[in-house]
Amino acid sequence: VKDVMTRQEDIEVLMLKQVMQVKVVDVIETLKAHNRNHALVVDTDALTERQMVRGIFSASQIARQLGVATQIHSVAKTFAQIEAVLAA
Repeated sequence: VKDVMTRQEDIEVLMLKQVMQVKVVDVIETLKAHNRNHALVVDTDALTERQMVRGIFSASQIARQLGVATQIHSVAKTFAQIEAVLAA
């Protein structure tokens, strides 16, 4: 599983409070700036201070819903990622 899973530090994490105040174009620009196809949205529980996943942004899903082509290209960083692309 670890060969196909994306590590936590390799995913952009956006705070729910910030996401609620931006436009879709801002999310797209964030994904482009970090060369990512996905970003997690998290919220912090006020009592326990633990982060909880509230959602995920997907560049391909955003493109589909907007009826446009996906513009973000990720670059493989490990042999496992290259192998996964070749296997698909």
